[in-house]
Amino acid sequence: MLGIILARQIFNLSFAHIVLVFAGFICLLILFIKTKNIKRFILLIVVFLVGVVYFFVGTSVFFGKNYESNVFVSGRVCAIYDGNNYKILTLDSIQIDGDKKMFNISLSVSGEFEIELGSEVFFEGKLNKVEIFTQDGYKSYYYKNNTPYKSNTTYENIIVRKGYLKLDEKIRQYFTKFLEKHLSKEMSGLITTVMFGDKTTLNPEIDDAYMDSGMAHLLAVSGMHIVLIVSLISYILKKLKTNKWLNFFLLFILLLFFTYLCDWAPSIVRALIMSLIFYFSLVVGKKYDKLNSLGLCAIIILIFKPLYVFDAGFLLSFACVFCIFTLTKPIKNQLIKFNLNPKISNSLSLVISVQIGLIPILTVYNNNFNVFSLLINLICVPFFEFAFMLTFISVPVCMILPFLSFFLKILEVMYAGVTLLANFVGSLSWANLPLYAFNDVLVISSYISIFTFSNYVNLNKNYKTICVCLIMALGFFCTFLTSVI
Repeated sequence: MLGIILARQIFNLSFAHIVLVFAGFICLLILFIKTKNIKRFILLIVVFLVGVVYFFVGTSVFFGKNYESNVFVSGRVCAIYDGNNYKILTLDSIQIDGDKKMFNISLSVSGEFEIELGSEVFFEGKLNKVEIFTQDGYKSYYYKNNTPYKSNTTYENIIVRKGYLKLDEKIRQYFTKFLEKHLSKEMSGLITTVMFGDKTTLNPEIDDAYMDSGMAHLLAVSGMHIVLIVSLISYILKKLKTNKWLNFFLLFILLLFFTYLCDWAPSIVRALIMSLIFYFSLVVGKKYDKLNSLGLCAIIILIFKPLYVFDAGFLLSFACVFCIFTLTKPIKNQLIKFNLNPKISNSLSLVISVQIGLIPILTVYNNNFNVFSLLINLICVPFFEFAFMLTFISVPVCMILPFLSFFLKILEVMYAGVTLLANFVGSLSWANLPLYAFNDVLVISSYISIFTFSNYVNLNKNYKTICVCLIMALGFFCTFLTSVI
């Protein structure tokens, strides 16, 4: 990850970043020489260089050829964004002048019109390369959806024909339409987002409310979903007393299918891999190593999508889990001293760890922090977990037995209550504290400090405090240095 990040700075001709990383490796070399571990240093250098190479490989794969003149394009609508007197269509199954392509295209179409998901669209126009690195930041949507080109036209200049839906689209659409029959459009869109991470049907005001209140992570399909699903499936399989290898295989198939329904979001892929590693370790009788499994997840994802290092969803997902692994135990040990109930200590330490994990990344992308975020998450996270499990069980049951659909009203009340609370907290502008905008150097320093504070580092509290202060002071100094040079 450091190699990919530095390669981006090399791309920006940032001399300060190059000097800082070089100085860091000099310090590591001295440390490894003293501990007589030069082989590990060489391995570290090799992996770092692989990261540097992977950045340029990732950008070269994404940025294709230039199309100087107009081309004839056909594609299938796989996503629709409604704007003010325009729609942005994401097209897959692309053909350009009759040649099949392996990427998607973003097409902005002006005018008031209706179009269905899965429709086939034909148009002639100019294809412009997408700039995913701009002054406003990293445009993760285009990279995540493999969309290196965009174009624009009017509704009168496109031809629309009836197309087809893929399996995951059919299931999500059927799920949403079933909910819309029994619930309000706002709540059906919210529940669809909670289940599959698909925000195309989510009301933007609800999305903003969860973001402003510090609960946006509840709308992302993440480890919480996987843990709850795995717990449910494991409980059923345990009752059936099936073979452990059969259990692992069934779990693998079901989780893989759910990840497919969630369109392979980075957070859900991370949770999938970690869950499979955990259960595989149980099957073969080996010890499960949390940090190594987290690192393995990152490596697997970055092999296929190296520029995910700059994606907010990817970073937040890994940062939160990293802090859960490193901080939950020491924070819980401190809370026990206040004679809190063990269950309250567990929940509070978990929520605090997640909030600490969010802050360094949020400073880069959001620049503010709601003072009630900790309290509202402490209340809503367990409630949301229960609501998700209830949704996961009750909605399929109601689809099979429609006469039970009145039960969905309970779900609507639960989600509406959380949304009302998010709206209230998010509307308190005075509760949003501005955060110092971190850059990549300070973000890395923050997580090194968190790791130093954890039980993984065998130092007493005084030494840890000194080390953390020095690391953060160095981070602020380097941040100042990079802004000056």
